Amino acid sequence: AVLKGMETSFLMSTILRIGSLMKVGFGSAGVEIIRKNLERSSTGSKLIPNTQGTSVSCIFLFCDIRQFTDATECLQEEVFVFTNKVAAIVHSWCNAYGGSANKNVGDAFLMSWSLDDSGGS
Repeated sequence: AVLKGMETSFLMSTILRIGSLMKVGFGSAGVEIIRKNLERSSTGSKLIPNTQGTSVSCIFLFCDIRQFTDATECLQEEVFVFTNKVAAIVHSWCNAYGGSANKNVGDAFLMSWSLDDSGGS
């Protein structure tokens, strides 16, 4: 076996990666709900999927690529490369200023910045 002796390290790496993906997918408030449910389930309590969340004060920024339809017609299959490059720029600036990229839909991007004292996004 290729992983002989490295199973624990591989498992920890995988768990950390899953946790990071969950934070991206559910946001910091959603991760907290999941964490509380996991703690409950480890003590034998039943999983409660509709646990009440918490209020998070934040600023949202929604932006889209201007004249995306025109760009699609000109770039054809290269439009994905173009969109991914724009997304990389938008996400890097968002992260650089303490924000979180929440959602990408086609030519549109949704970012948020937490206003809570915890500093999470």
